[in-house]
Amino acid sequence: MSLKPKRKKVPDIGRAQAVSNNDVAKRGRSLFISNLAFYRFNKIINRHNCLHKYKIIDSVGVPYYGVAETGFIYIWLMNRPKVSVSLITYNHEKYIAACLDSVVKQLVDFDWEIIVSDDCSKDRTPEIVSAYALKYPNLVKPILRKSNLGLVKNAISTIEACTGQYIALMEGDDYWIDDSKLQMQADYLDKNPDCAFCFTNQFTFFEEEPGKQNIFFTHENKPPEKFDLDFFINNNTTIPNNTKMFRREVQPVNFPDWYFNSFSWDWALHILHALHGKMGYIDRVTLAYRRHAAAVFMSRDRIKVLLNGIATSRGINKELNYKYDYRFKSLWWEYHELSFAYLANKEFANFITYYAKYLASPHKPSLKLRDDLWLFRSALRGRK
Repeated sequence: MSLKPKRKKVPDIGRAQAVSNNDVAKRGRSLFISNLAFYRFNKIINRHNCLHKYKIIDSVGVPYYGVAETGFIYIWLMNRPKVSVSLITYNHEKYIAACLDSVVKQLVDFDWEIIVSDDCSKDRTPEIVSAYALKYPNLVKPILRKSNLGLVKNAISTIEACTGQYIALMEGDDYWIDDSKLQMQADYLDKNPDCAFCFTNQFTFFEEEPGKQNIFFTHENKPPEKFDLDFFINNNTTIPNNTKMFRREVQPVNFPDWYFNSFSWDWALHILHALHGKMGYIDRVTLAYRRHAAAVFMSRDRIKVLLNGIATSRGINKELNYKYDYRFKSLWWEYHELSFAYLANKEFANFITYYAKYLASPHKPSLKLRDDLWLFRSALRGRK
């Protein structure tokens, strides 16, 4: 009589069921199978450039990888990093070295990774990123794109390439100024399971105006230590994106089409993340935020920015099933700014259209006719 263990069939590739030999079973079959009970197969994807055939997602959205062979599923429980840094860059040759230096010197007591995605830069940024990958082969993982995806698609694709339990966001023209940032935020999320993400304060400086600088949150506008989506929307709270660390499982799987055209993609992502938990604020300055003329947002046309903001607000309103319609329907500030931007361009029909929308907007502050007359004269004379 053969004592060879029988092979068990896998009835459904939608649920991973592992088969192990007797030796593995003796070391903890029950624990092994109980862990695997949380896993399920996701659709086959190529975006991670992984040689494995299937991607398996665990109960908190963290990927493990496996291969299906002859009806058996073998799963390698990889030592995934606790934290991933999602760092995007484009034409940042003047800044990327300082950025990467500030990231690699983070002091942590866990495994982590830095995913650096260059969006087909036209300068030496890819060379600098490659040099850091050679210097830190176990830490820096470069993605050097052959064609330009655009800011938002590159950001989301880079997040999707991260494998950590927590993901910290960063961009190549800023740098961190607190070596304990990642450790501090990972500890915070460990201790606050009700929080979807946490963020910190930032230091802003202006490259073209030496000496001009400020701290983003002061005593007057500092947010509470912990707050929810209601507070975020009703108080128009701003979150410095490159101070943020979030749980991997709160990242949306699919995005609406309007999202990838949004200039305010980070603000919209805060809202989508906050659908899954509270937001935590740590009152420490960890980021040096650089304002410079070459920055993407600074180089955009004001009218396009305002129109894009209106479209983003409408998109978010729909995503939230119009729960905050009173907030997103009242776009008085956007209409007001847009009307005078059109007036400065001598587009009088558009000025009248959007000023009328401003006047019809609910919840706007009382009209100060003297101020608007001054803006009217200034716009016609070409003043800012």
